[in-house]
Amino acid sequence: MTKKFYVLLAVLFGILLIQLGSWGLTESSEARYAEIGREMALSNDFINPSLLGIIHYHKPPVTYAITAIGYKIFGYTEFGARFFLSLALILQVLLVFKIARLWFKDEKIAIASALIYFSFPLALIAARNLTTDLFLTTFIIWAIYLWLKVKLNGEKGYLYLFYIALGLACLTKGPVAFLPVALFIVCYKIINREKPKLSIHTLPGLLLMLGISASWFIVLILKKPELWDYFIQEQIIDRSVNAETFHRDKPFWYYLVLVPALSLPWIVPTAINLFRKNTPALDAETKIVGYTTLAILIAFSLFSSKLVLYILPMFPFLAFFCGSLFVKFSNRHPRTYLGTFKISFAVLLLIFIALPLVPQIRFSWVKALFLALITAGSGYFFIFKSHTEAYKRILILSTITTCLLLLLYANFASQNDYLINSLKPQYSFIEQERGESEYKVLVYDNLLSSAPFYLGDRVITIYNSNFEAKRDTRFETTDRWKETYLPLNEPNQSDRLKKLLADKNNVLLIKTKKSLPDSLQYLLEGFKAEKQKKWTVYY
Repeated sequence: MTKKFYVLLAVLFGILLIQLGSWGLTESSEARYAEIGREMALSNDFINPSLLGIIHYHKPPVTYAITAIGYKIFGYTEFGARFFLSLALILQVLLVFKIARLWFKDEKIAIASALIYFSFPLALIAARNLTTDLFLTTFIIWAIYLWLKVKLNGEKGYLYLFYIALGLACLTKGPVAFLPVALFIVCYKIINREKPKLSIHTLPGLLLMLGISASWFIVLILKKPELWDYFIQEQIIDRSVNAETFHRDKPFWYYLVLVPALSLPWIVPTAINLFRKNTPALDAETKIVGYTTLAILIAFSLFSSKLVLYILPMFPFLAFFCGSLFVKFSNRHPRTYLGTFKISFAVLLLIFIALPLVPQIRFSWVKALFLALITAGSGYFFIFKSHTEAYKRILILSTITTCLLLLLYANFASQNDYLINSLKPQYSFIEQERGESEYKVLVYDNLLSSAPFYLGDRVITIYNSNFEAKRDTRFETTDRWKETYLPLNEPNQSDRLKKLLADKNNVLLIKTKKSLPDSLQYLLEGFKAEKQKKWTVYY
């Protein structure tokens, strides 16, 4: 069964790569990470990340470095930017399988947990949007696996790899990386009533972890001591408790509402079986992953800074919990699971049928019909005709559904740039209109990280009042940043803007609902306006 599972992983990896580069970079997060990685690959400076030519120390460099390597292998394309996301998701699925097999000593639970994790909507979203969160979660799962190898098998050599994995996790997103691992270990100790113990390996292991974690920060602080306050106060404390500074503050209940939706469809039969009368007592392993899931949910809810993907490190533990209950109850109460997937397949079928009918959506009738037929045929066979045990039928249904959703999104995203917030059509229009001539692209009061990815280093960001367009230039050591940034609130910058717009070769890109200040409107005389959904191109 294990060999078949590895073959399945290879197939899933292939499906993840289908049309991976067919849609444009989406604003703002994916475009930001993709562009920082591009600039890192071009400069070969893996210590000082930059965004649109300005130093960007918001995150440690691992995600940018991985993305830069993708470009060097596959070229400066969307595929190059996203390739390692697909690989990271497959590695996560493999690690979930290995952890569950080691933890529960049951190959069925291992396969179920892995495929459940692969089918979680949040995992798929993370694999389709370039951010730190998928890479961070990969290192967290790897650390858990290594810790269990030491704890359950007594393989002490893995302990140092555990500390290395934690160090790399910190270099991906900072100290928050330690929290999910620490909560799992605490839950393990409490459930098993095990007192904390230190070994001769603990201190050197911690020093190794701290050395890796702090390496990038130390290198920078030695060169620029003022970065100490920046990292501690702004990037750690303010992001945790004063998220309104970064416009990412959400209420406490944000994840409590969001997580169930991002756990579909598995959360439904899991909850039903968990609260069913005469449910047998859970074993210690299931309790530990269940309490870890709950602990991470509560801990991340207490942080004021919340985005959808931040909660991803909770989902491997949720997959273990759902996988354990699934193996225990799928054959005992198959109708609960099959009923859930009947509804899921019906909803998916309706989506495929409805997509070409919505005027605002571009989607091929042929592709919609093809996906609908696969959905209807596989759903009908495995729900109503197959005599295979419920465990296998449900996992096959889940995996087919997931693969169909991946194919659906790839087709949908490649045809609906506006709906996924990609400006690739606008950039193509600008390139077509300007051809080989010398020109600048002025982006008014917005930070479009994807613009230089498609248009090169001719992009200038104009800041007026929108916080998104405001750049932090404190750590610049030269004036080169002024070539790509124009803060209108500073002296002489209005005159600079007038000179730029006096050159009719230059192009202005502005949100349709925005406009230049009244005192500068006359500068657009002689320009044509091309309105494309949210954005207008003046050329």
